[in-house]
Order: sequence, then C-alpha cells, then structure tokens
Amino acid sequence: MPLEYIYKKLKNTLRKLDMKLERAKYSYIDKMPKDIEYFEGGLYDVVYESSCKWPHNTALQYFDNEITYKEMIKKINKVAAALKSLGAEKGDRITVCMPNTPEAIYMFYAINEIGAVANMVHPLSSEKEIEDYVNQSHSSIILCIDISYPKVEAIIKNTELEHVIVVSPTRSMASIVRVIYKLTKGRKNHIKKSQQVITWDKFLLKANKYIGNPHARVNAKDDAVIMYSGGTTGKPKGIMLSNLNFNAQALGAKYLVPELFKPEFSFMAFLPNFHAFGLGCCIHMPLYNGARSFLIPQFNPKKFKSYITKYKVNVLVGVPTVFDYLTKIKFKKDELKTVKYVVSGGDMISMSNKEKINEFLHAHGSKALIENGYGLSEASGGFIFSPMSVAEDPDGIGYPLPDNEVVIMDLNTKKPAPLGKDGEILVRGLCVMKGYINKPKETEEAFIKIGGKKYLRTGDIGYADERGVIHFRSRLKRMIITNGYNVYPANIEDVTLTCKKVAACAAVGREDKLRGEKVVIFIVPAEKASERAIKKELNTIYKKHLAKYEIPREMRFIPELPKTKMAKVDFKALERL
Repeated sequence: MPLEYIYKKLKNTLRKLDMKLERAKYSYIDKMPKDIEYFEGGLYDVVYESSCKWPHNTALQYFDNEITYKEMIKKINKVAAALKSLGAEKGDRITVCMPNTPEAIYMFYAINEIGAVANMVHPLSSEKEIEDYVNQSHSSIILCIDISYPKVEAIIKNTELEHVIVVSPTRSMASIVRVIYKLTKGRKNHIKKSQQVITWDKFLLKANKYIGNPHARVNAKDDAVIMYSGGTTGKPKGIMLSNLNFNAQALGAKYLVPELFKPEFSFMAFLPNFHAFGLGCCIHMPLYNGARSFLIPQFNPKKFKSYITKYKVNVLVGVPTVFDYLTKIKFKKDELKTVKYVVSGGDMISMSNKEKINEFLHAHGSKALIENGYGLSEASGGFIFSPMSVAEDPDGIGYPLPDNEVVIMDLNTKKPAPLGKDGEILVRGLCVMKGYINKPKETEEAFIKIGGKKYLRTGDIGYADERGVIHFRSRLKRMIITNGYNVYPANIEDVTLTCKKVAACAAVGREDKLRGEKVVIFIVPAEKASERAIKKELNTIYKKHLAKYEIPREMRFIPELPKTKMAKVDFKALERL
C-alpha cells in the first residue's frame, strides 16, 4: 500500500475526529444575539484561530491539491518572513495582481500578518490601469501572475516598485501540469530575472534570511485591503477597507445565514480575490468558519460540471450568468446532490430565471434554493443576505448583516421613504468602507447624512417591506455588469475619445445571454473620418488601455448622440437603439 495513500487516509480520519470534537465547542447560534463580540485583531489572526480549531480540515483546494489549515498557516508564515526580508514594514501597501491560486492567498494573509495593506488588482487590467493602481497605493512590492508580467515590466520605471515577484498558476498543481503549461503558455512568458524581479521560489528562499517573528499586532479598525471600483461617479478609485469590515462580515453572515457555514462544507471560489464579493464570501468567510475554499484561477464553463461532481462542492457563490449556464449542462439525476446552497450576487436575477435554476437543481438531486446576496465594494462586497425564509421572494435581497443598517431614501425629499415605497438604498455599519484613498472630496460625496447619521449611497433603487426585508428595483448609476465584472462607461468613453477620429461617444450596456450585459459603444465620427479607420485605431487603443472585459463588443456609428430636454446625453434612448 503506497505511503501517500496511508497519509491521506490518516489525514482524513484526523479531520473527521477534529470536527466531532470541536463541533460542540464551536456550535452555531440560531437566534441573533443583542450584542455580538467582534474579533479585535486582523484577518490573519482570525484565520490563525481557525487553524487552531480545525488544523486537519482542508482550508484550500486547488484542483487535486488539498492544503490543511495547519499547512496553510505554515506557508503564510513563510511568506510573511520573506516579505520582512525584502524590507516590508507595517503600514506598507503591497500589490497582489493574481487570480485565485494558493500563492495569492498565502500572500494576502501574509501581508496582513506583518501589518501591511493588500492592494488587490485585476491581473487582466490594462498596462495603464496597473500603473495607476500601483501608484495610487505607493506599492514597492508586487506579486503578479506570469501572464501579467509583461505589463508589469513595462510600467516599473513609472512606479515606486522595488521588488517584482512572479509566479505561475501551475505552481501548486501536479508536476505534469506544470510541464505542459511551460511547453505551451509558459514558454511565451520571458521573465527577465534580476535583483528586482524574482520568481516565487527564489522569493520564498529569502524567508531563511529573516530572524524574528514577522507577526505585527494590528487593530480591527486598521487598514487591511484596497479594492478598486467606480464608486458613485464611475471613475476607478481605491476603496480602503479595514480588518473589521471583513471580519464583521464573516461573523455576521454566520449569524444571519448559519446554514452556509459548516466546517465540512466546500465553497467554490471562482469569483476572483480582487473582487470584494469574491474575497469576502468565497475566501475569507469559509476560512473564518473552518470550511474549504476550492480555488479556481479562471472560470471555464466546459469544466464547470467536473468542478462540482469531482470535488464535491457544497456551496456555490456566483453571478446569475454562471447559474444560468449551469442549466445548459447535462447532469445525471443525482449529480448535483452535493450542492446544498446557492448564493447569487453581483447582479440581480429575474424571478423567471430564479425559478428555472431552482427547478434544474431539484431535478438533479440538489435541494438548494437560490439565496440572494447584495453589496458593493464600498461595503465589503456583501452587505445584505437572504436566509431561506426570503429565498422565494421575487425581488427580495434579504436583511442587512448584524450591526449594519439600511435606509431607503426618498429621492425627492432626501428623507426615509415609507415602507413599500421606492428610494435609494443607503447603508451604514461595520462593513462600510473607511473611504477612497487620496480622494477626500469623493469620499465625502459618497456619503449623506440623514437623522444625524452618515450613510453610504449605493446608487441603487429598492424598498423595504413590513418584515424589514430589502427589495431591489434597479440601478441609479450607469454601471455595466458583464460576466460579473463592473464596467464603467465613463472610463470607456474617456479612452475612446483619445482617438482623434471620434467626435463624440457614449457607452451603454445591452442584454447578453452569455455575459449578462455586453458593452456597446455609440460613436459620432469626426468630419471626413471613415468607420473602417476608426475601428482599426480604436481596436489598438482598447487593447492598450482597457481590460479585456471592458472592451466594447459592438461599435455603432450614428450622426449625433440623442439629447434630453436638459441637453444631456439621453442614455435611455441609446439603450433602445
């Protein structure tokens, strides 16, 4: 009998024994307590506590690689020591430009362990966007995936970067997978190694040079994470989130929807770590509660079935388009029986689509009903969740997390709206951001005072019913959501107007069965400019300045933009064209 088989059997036995012993001590509370005691430390500290409670539970699963809590903490500690060896200090901002891989998680929590701030950046961001995000945060260290390295290399001279750490997505996969990747995609990524640019393995070796304890004492309200969003104005800004923001979210969700958080559950993490909803709900919440986070670096619809059936996923957290795609896959009668709960967020899901997905789940062995989640990056991604009692409400998104509050503001009076009446959804509480980095004016504009209390404006329309359940209606802001990613028309329009052949333009979202929405750009050509020449030039500009998901899927040429009576661009009219 192979030693590896014996090791896995022993590890699994210890895991089950550990769960039985700890379940009684760390049981779940069904009734909401009046005073919840929130964790006073950092994100790393609370995950370290999880490793003490459930050392033999699988914390991270990366395809066939299972990493226990005990193993994960050791790896995080090593990364923390390596960061200290590079000269990283408490309060520094360190950029993570990675998909969902174990290395990204180790780095994220190691940054928190040393008291630094994790600057989370989308690896598919354009060269200019990465440069802007690195400069906004004043990062001197960046961890990037190898496919993003060429963009990082091109911007080093324009930033304060002193250390670039590069890693392959196959680093934690089986050896054969690494070889195949290197022979195909990997060989295209020529990394110029130097004192400034090092590989992940060389970076880890630096941990041996550090003497001491890398752990720094941090306060719950200390800065922890920077996320990027368009906020209420549509312009990308860095959102400063604290340790308490994410820890309160994780504990609050455990009280509000306790059925989701059992230590033996596995969460599918295909929502990315640079997305507040993905980081909070698919990674930190499971790790806070002793569960497993199954990391997927890039969502592949063709492998969706095997992800669920092979790896026995229990909780699916995703965007509506993913669940809609699920219904198009052929499953056997009981192949979805491991799926216990389904949480949809990032965009609204229609009732007809909700019913279709629920019926599909039930027909293939799952008893799950779609539960809604609602939030925005400025409120840690997830702010409102729907328990099972709300799951069948047509447009109900649920209740706010404990020690968080929602007010529906009448758009005319700027006062709280009556029950059942539409207004803007305002939020306040432990999950709300500290503010936008380096932008005090924008921070001030993002909030409004009602009854002496300061609330964050969401830009979304909804209402509250007599039970306190919040219902979603529509968006105020023009944000486009494609494949679960936020796309800001103002940014696309600014980039489009750098083309001298374009006189005017406007970007809108158009319904798309595959992506939820697709970006359509309406263009008014400059005098004597041909459509062909504009398309050719814009394609070059978009590739350099926009992320792939931001690039318009359709270009429409019109003689002039429609206007409202107030002489503003009539976006509603464009959406009807």
